[in-house]
Amino acid sequence: MKKRLDLTPYTVENAHLTAPCTLALVTDMHNCKAEPVLDIIDEIHPTAIVIAGDQMSNMEHHSSHAMFFLREAAKRYPVFYGLGNHEKLLHENDLEQIRATGVTLLCSEFVHFGELCIGALEPEIGDSGENHTFLEAFCKEDGYRVLISHRPEWYRAFLWQYEIPLILSGHAHGGQIRFFGHPVYSPGQGLFPKYAQGMHEGRLIVSRGLGNHTIVPRIGNTPELCMVTIR
Repeated sequence: MKKRLDLTPYTVENAHLTAPCTLALVTDMHNCKAEPVLDIIDEIHPTAIVIAGDQMSNMEHHSSHAMFFLREAAKRYPVFYGLGNHEKLLHENDLEQIRATGVTLLCSEFVHFGELCIGALEPEIGDSGENHTFLEAFCKEDGYRVLISHRPEWYRAFLWQYEIPLILSGHAHGGQIRFFGHPVYSPGQGLFPKYAQGMHEGRLIVSRGLGNHTIVPRIGNTPELCMVTIR
């Protein structure tokens, strides 16, 4: 029987939290079927769901499963949604429909959630003054800072210099094709990308993601849901 998806656990240590917190990291669904993902999320029953972008490409033709996921997830858990590069096609009224599902949509914004401060970068402006202004403000906030950055290659470009204990990413699709566990290619990183999956430097977690948007199949690369426990 073909495995539907991997559930990958990660643990990060933080002495300042008074109670552990578990985040389900959902990335790159690309409007894939929501029920299998929701079933596994319900099994782990996280404190919250964090979406690191690319749920959908446009509201008219590629959003039905994605919107179902958002509505159902928001009924059960707090949901924090940072946009990906594919959401650049969405219009303001589309973003309002997303907010109406009950999720917290973040774009160069942050919110406090219990002992956490959760923020998300705008995914298209890169190493820009706007992103640096946001990050400087974010790093002054109280609480355990969790940053949603759809593009993991931004860690090497500029995110490493900021005091952010946890950064959650997707985008790389695990390298799309993996040979003996090694990723082949990622947009923004090229051949044999470093940040295609896993934990890096104890604070950047990259998910292989759940869906696909290209004619190139996922080979040796099972879709992935990550469970991140902060304790």
